[in-house]
Amino acid sequence: MSIRIIVEAGWHDRVNCPVSVKIEKKLIDGVNLSSLCLATERACEVIKVQTSEDEDYITVHWIIDYLPKKEKIVYMLCSGNCVINSDSNLAFGNAADNLPMKSELADDLLKIYVNGQHYTNYYFGRKTVKPYLGPFFGKYGEQITRLDFSASEHPHHRSLWFSHGNVNGVDTWNEPQGRHGRIINKSVDSIINGNVYTCFVAKNVWTDFNETPLLNDETTITFYNTPRHLRILDAKLTLTAGYGKVTLGSTKEAGPIAIRVSDNLTVNKTGTIVNGYGGINEEEIWMKRAPWCDYFGVEEGHTSGISIFDHPENPDYPSYWHARNYGLFAPNNFYKLGDRIIEPGQSITYNYRVIIHSGDTWSARIGDRYHDYVNPPDIQVQVI
Repeated sequence: MSIRIIVEAGWHDRVNCPVSVKIEKKLIDGVNLSSLCLATERACEVIKVQTSEDEDYITVHWIIDYLPKKEKIVYMLCSGNCVINSDSNLAFGNAADNLPMKSELADDLLKIYVNGQHYTNYYFGRKTVKPYLGPFFGKYGEQITRLDFSASEHPHHRSLWFSHGNVNGVDTWNEPQGRHGRIINKSVDSIINGNVYTCFVAKNVWTDFNETPLLNDETTITFYNTPRHLRILDAKLTLTAGYGKVTLGSTKEAGPIAIRVSDNLTVNKTGTIVNGYGGINEEEIWMKRAPWCDYFGVEEGHTSGISIFDHPENPDYPSYWHARNYGLFAPNNFYKLGDRIIEPGQSITYNYRVIIHSGDTWSARIGDRYHDYVNPPDIQVQVI
């Protein structure tokens, strides 16, 4: 018995596109999951994969480097650490590869490695009021997001973060001395490393200034093994009312996800903001709805940018955007739509994708990359 996997691109070119497919466990019973790989049916090109599992299924994850629209690619699922021998037939070995995607704990931060190189950090210590992720870098090492602890203008804007300015009346966004809320980390665990992605789960408690708890959050971050010109991460944030009713109040100081770009990328210097409907800069984007928003500019002589993609399953999709020419952008429905209530014991979940890219919005084809996220390729499994 063999397993064939057929991927059809659909109406969009697929570039550095993370994909996955579920396969019934009984079809690969007894196979060492760490030995699985894919081989293209025509060229016998070997593709490294990563697996996850639940009670009934094995999920196979990999990256499609390039698949033109309306085209398809066919793989065979193989086991045994596939390698290609001199006559282009599949051979198998047992040597373990070094995992290119990994996250490593180091005191109060998590170091994230992409393709074997240290790329960024998730900081969760008490030196800051809330955790942050970053900074992020472009293809040539240029810094895309701001992480400046000496900044006097909006000093609470640190690269990428999650927060809200009105949680039962408590401000976890701004940091007014003696009055701000806190987001306190309780654990960083469930770390998974592999060929295709690395991910981790951070569990935090949102509190008032005196550390009286307001709600719990569970933040899952996944980085994918993509090239330096197109870094991809997925973020999942679940907020749970574990201490009574929670009101996420109407405010412009909210995301829940937010990004601050580096000073040179701001519209006030070299930058441009573009949304999914073609709006340009704060004048056409602020508090307008759109499925995604991209911010790009010139840093160290290179044009680079960063995008946030809103997921269709998020509440009140597509989001309004809190986007500013001075460098901030965040999907925010609260300012326009008002309060959102989380009843005791209930949760609300948000999913986002973040793209760090070379070039401007159009050369990076951010619109197509959005469809990779929300309209992924069609994948079928055949048992032959």
